[in-house]
Amino acid sequence: MVVNRARRAGVAVAGSVLLVLGLASCSLLEGPTPATPDRPQIETPAEPAVFVPGGSAQENLPFFQELLLGYAAGEQPIQGQPIVEAVAAGGFDKADMQVSFDQSKTNLEADSIFVAVRSGETCLIGQLIPETREVAAQAVDAVGPERNVCLIGQTRPIDW
Repeated sequence: MVVNRARRAGVAVAGSVLLVLGLASCSLLEGPTPATPDRPQIETPAEPAVFVPGGSAQENLPFFQELLLGYAAGEQPIQGQPIVEAVAAGGFDKADMQVSFDQSKTNLEADSIFVAVRSGETCLIGQLIPETREVAAQAVDAVGPERNVCLIGQTRPIDW
């Protein structure tokens, strides 16, 4: 009986460690915790980036980064709907976007907001941190059987 309890406790601890490791890897930003000032930031290019209509994710990455940096430098809240609106105002189609939720199922504020734009079988994925207004963005391959998903899991409907 004591052995079974010890095994169950060991399995619970191991499961908790794996959960924490899995959650820790769900970030585009690398480096120390969000509260530290030495996390990497996207640098603003000397020349303004240009939107390439119908272009690949890689071609539009500089423009997408500039949009997110401009948004984060403003005073609007780091929340899904206004971020989507800013990206759409830049020329991206809302029908090709996904955005994460602003709050958890237990009504806690999200630690970060992810916004994605699909371009064919590639995606632009941006991460914005509400607490520090930091931004990270990258171009990646889409996933799923039809290669049309950018953000894995349940995302917020863009119905506005």
